[in-house]
Amino acid sequence: MSRHSICRPLRVVRFLAGLLICSVIFTFAPTVAQASFAGRATAPVTVSTYDIPAPAGVTGTYSCNSARTSVTVTITDFGAVARATGYTVTLTAPSGAVSSNPLPASTRATTITRASTRTGTFTLRIRATVGSWLGDEQTTPITC
Repeated sequence: MSRHSICRPLRVVRFLAGLLICSVIFTFAPTVAQASFAGRATAPVTVSTYDIPAPAGVTGTYSCNSARTSVTVTITDFGAVARATGYTVTLTAPSGAVSSNPLPASTRATTITRASTRTGTFTLRIRATVGSWLGDEQTTPITC
């Protein structure tokens, strides 16, 4: 027997053994890695609610035009709402037309005017906002 005829089967055996070892490693390696990362950690979660109250203590004046179809309201102050990021002041006419003034949280004074095609009761509303959430309304009817 020649030297090459003995080496060739040994090479084949070594190749197959290496292939078998590699396939075993690649088969079980993800399982080992997965097992080492299977632990879980949890963080405490706190959930609460906040009912955004209506602003209180509105002070100001209003005036109606002679035909009683338009009103101008001047608000000089109203109570701050905790956590408010802003306020919205709206004036609704008897006809349903609405004027709106958005205010930053630091401002609690404004003037707003609304005209109407009808006489009757106008409605002043002031509402605090916290981000995109809307609070309860402070509603004041104004009859001209």
